[in-house]
Amino acid sequence: TASAGSAFNSFPLEKGPDGAPAGFAYQAESPDEGALVSSASKSFGFQVVGRDSSGIKLKCDHPTIFGDKGVVDKLKSGALSPKRLAADTANGQITIERSPGGMRTETWAIIAVNKFDSERKRMSILLRSPPEFGSVAILLCKGADSAMLDPKVCSASGAIFSGNTADDLETSQRLEVTEEEDEESEWEMAQMLGIQSHLGEFAKEGLRTLVLGIRFLTDTECDRWLETYRDAATSMKNRDDKLKNAAFEIEKDLHIVGATAIEDKLQTGVPETIATLEKAGIKLWVLTGDKRETAIEIGYSTHVLTPRMHLTEVADKGSEYVRAQCAMEFMRLVKAGKLPLYQRAAVDQSDDSWSWESASFVMGKIWRMLSRSYRNFMAKMNLCFRSMLGFDTNKQEEALTGLEEEAKAEKERMMDVIRRRNVRNRAEQIIKDYMKQHPHLHATHDKHPLSPPSDPDAGDLSTDELPPVFNRAQSARTLLEKRTSQGKLTASDKRNIRLTQLTVQEASNREQEHTLMDEDMLSINSFYAATGEATSDFDKRRRTVLERLFAVDRDVRKGRLVKHLKKEKRLEVLSEQASYHAVTPSAEGPRALVIEGAALKHLLGDRELEEVIFNIASQCDAVIACRVSPRQKALLVKLVRHHVVPEPVTLAIGDGANDVGMIQEAHVGIGISGKEGKQAVNASDFAIAQFRFLENLVLIHGRWDFMRSAIVVLFSFYKNAVMAGCLIVYNGETLYSGTPLFDQWIIAVLNFVAGLPILLLGMFDRCLEKEYVRNNPEVYQPTRQNEIITLRVLFRWVLLAFAHIFILYYGSLPQLSGPGGMTSAFVGLMSNEDTVGDGDGADLQSVGTVIFTSMIILLAYKVLYEHRSIINGRWPALIGCFKKGDEGFWSRVPYTWYGVTYGSIIFYIFFLFIYQRIAKNGPGEYFAIIGVPPHIFTTRSLNYISMLFVPIFGMAFDLSGKVFSNMFYPTQTQIHVELEAKNFSTKRKEKRNGAGQQQ
Repeated sequence: TASAGSAFNSFPLEKGPDGAPAGFAYQAESPDEGALVSSASKSFGFQVVGRDSSGIKLKCDHPTIFGDKGVVDKLKSGALSPKRLAADTANGQITIERSPGGMRTETWAIIAVNKFDSERKRMSILLRSPPEFGSVAILLCKGADSAMLDPKVCSASGAIFSGNTADDLETSQRLEVTEEEDEESEWEMAQMLGIQSHLGEFAKEGLRTLVLGIRFLTDTECDRWLETYRDAATSMKNRDDKLKNAAFEIEKDLHIVGATAIEDKLQTGVPETIATLEKAGIKLWVLTGDKRETAIEIGYSTHVLTPRMHLTEVADKGSEYVRAQCAMEFMRLVKAGKLPLYQRAAVDQSDDSWSWESASFVMGKIWRMLSRSYRNFMAKMNLCFRSMLGFDTNKQEEALTGLEEEAKAEKERMMDVIRRRNVRNRAEQIIKDYMKQHPHLHATHDKHPLSPPSDPDAGDLSTDELPPVFNRAQSARTLLEKRTSQGKLTASDKRNIRLTQLTVQEASNREQEHTLMDEDMLSINSFYAATGEATSDFDKRRRTVLERLFAVDRDVRKGRLVKHLKKEKRLEVLSEQASYHAVTPSAEGPRALVIEGAALKHLLGDRELEEVIFNIASQCDAVIACRVSPRQKALLVKLVRHHVVPEPVTLAIGDGANDVGMIQEAHVGIGISGKEGKQAVNASDFAIAQFRFLENLVLIHGRWDFMRSAIVVLFSFYKNAVMAGCLIVYNGETLYSGTPLFDQWIIAVLNFVAGLPILLLGMFDRCLEKEYVRNNPEVYQPTRQNEIITLRVLFRWVLLAFAHIFILYYGSLPQLSGPGGMTSAFVGLMSNEDTVGDGDGADLQSVGTVIFTSMIILLAYKVLYEHRSIINGRWPALIGCFKKGDEGFWSRVPYTWYGVTYGSIIFYIFFLFIYQRIAKNGPGEYFAIIGVPPHIFTTRSLNYISMLFVPIFGMAFDLSGKVFSNMFYPTQTQIHVELEAKNFSTKRKEKRNGAGQQQ
């Protein structure tokens, strides 16, 4: 309940923008509650002015039914039902007189609160009316229509439609022939039909709905339930379950008083952001608690669903129906060749045949068993020692419990081919059992294969058309019109329950054009295994040897480009690109799945059925799960992580407390900080203010960070491998005595000198600018394929490390270690001074320091070559930092260049001279470095030749390989980099030409 503070007085209060007293603002747990309280104040005059220990304080000047003592006594004794009270009040038999005094303050005492949970999908509060109104015990309840319009909860169970076609038809026929004698039942029926109809209208418009109910309790009933509630609230064990059972006990026989609909406005840029993410190749699953109709409308408004999509809806029409529908859709996809791994040729392989798959399965089982045994032993030893020392052992006990669950899961693990065979057999068995229970489906199909079934139960479980949906709105509207034509409703009833549009009128009138079992979809592809030639449109012979060896791009390496297509298929694809096609939903086009949370209950928990529903969802471009509980949201995320191989990176984004489980289950959790509270933000890895910021977070900053991290990881291993490789190669010259080529303190400074440039690259480098990524979101797809850090790229870095080791060592050591014939540099001969030893430098310290300096320069070149942006922004850095809308100075600094120049080379030279200066303080372990830096930098010109050309030769090897790869087998990222450079060049020429024309 929203609260505006505790200050109030006996005079009418002015209202703020949200209906709260002037100077206050309503703060609610959810926007829905805030909107309802605000509307009650602004539109109906019931103003919440405070909430404290005594209860909720309201101000209003409306008449109240509780002013009639006779009515209050009947309500407290149970002699007057809410149904009777509503009918008598509406018909004028009970009059409500306005109390004297105008505006009054009422204090409603709160006795107990039953909080919302995912199983009940509702919440309730037990109140007592003010003492002047008889202190009547009242239960107020609100929740989803699926939870409130339940025969176990609602007292008007006879006028409730279930949403099932057959059940609703039976209910309509029963209500048509029922002759109600009492007026209150007639009134209740009309009201319930009107409420259900309006719920359908609201859902069609994409509104979030709530159903409100009330129950009056006698003092005896109230006291008896409060004892149960207090026992549950003070219980130390299973408190949540006991509180839930207590709520179930009191939340029954509710009188439905109405429904609310709240527009959940989309934030700015939501449809555009979703469309951009889809172009980037990211599959979207929408998990919501809204009704199916509402979820579909929101799906279309947010561009999650598009008119081109073939929509498959799975509604809760019983366990058998849901499982049969999913099994049939699964088999349709198998027969259409969409799931080749489940085709008969693939799953009917012999279990006794020895293959690499079976060998790897056995080896994996053995490895997991050894790992589990070791962890179990260590956990038990840790538990034993900690218990002996009196430390907390909760974590160790949890670890042992997790190992036991892991062992149970291992027993159920089976080979992939066996698992897929069991899944297919299970799906076929479900279909057979369903057909046996509904033999008329076979008869209808045999007689008229393309005619729609006459039995409502014989609806097509899986078609390419949207199935007819006989929901509550349509059933209630149909019955209302029939009763109105018979004169059974009063004018007041007609006015109150007047309907506007049928929720699914078009869908119900559409003819069904497909049969239950679509046998015509059987094709030659159904009989080939996944690796069969018949399933491929590509000609492997068109793939060259160089593509297999050098290409990093997966499509090029696997031969999946247009040029690799078979001739007839290539001509077909090229002709399709040049022609126009009408946009119509098709089973061969993009697909979308809409499934209800109630239907998921019949699937989740069964591994084979979970695999069935996941395979259906995996073939869909969008999935919407509606009316799902927080627990089901987390289970769906876990489902994706469990069944996709290799395991994908999942991202969950939400803004409310009911999204916490989903956010914690995903690899990356993002919370939206808004009016829903901070629970999602507190449980997330990242927090954003609006959904549209997800585009920048994932496509721009996420992609940049991935590119940066990949280069940093590869370079970090590479630089240490080059340095260690030089030491290993030199070890052969010293008869493996362990004498290092470099000074020990110079070795220790490597990660400082060579680490700063790559650190700055990892923080500030940009691969493609923001604007280009926004205009071309498909550049994110290579990132999802780990294009920059694949095994083939890693092999290139390893090969490069070996090449640079040999170039550094054999390009420097033989030339630097030879005696005599050396020429002086800045000191000595160039100054007309002939000092003995100026030109020599064959000692270990001098040669090692020169080679190390060449290595530092080579690593600096490598960093400059690997980073994508010489400067972030336009040159020079200072230009534009004062212009409105342009990036500022700190976004334009060439960080990598500064890191290479000042943080690497200059810092390294500075370190050498400081190191020598420290060594001059006295004899010690630094003594050997004295005089080495001045000698190699000022008295020997050959050192400069070596430090200049050896790194260039090393980079020439790298450059030649990169040029060859980029010219003939470029990656997708490289192609986009070149396109961006071309765009920049074109814009620069246009700007220059425009400036010249103006002059």
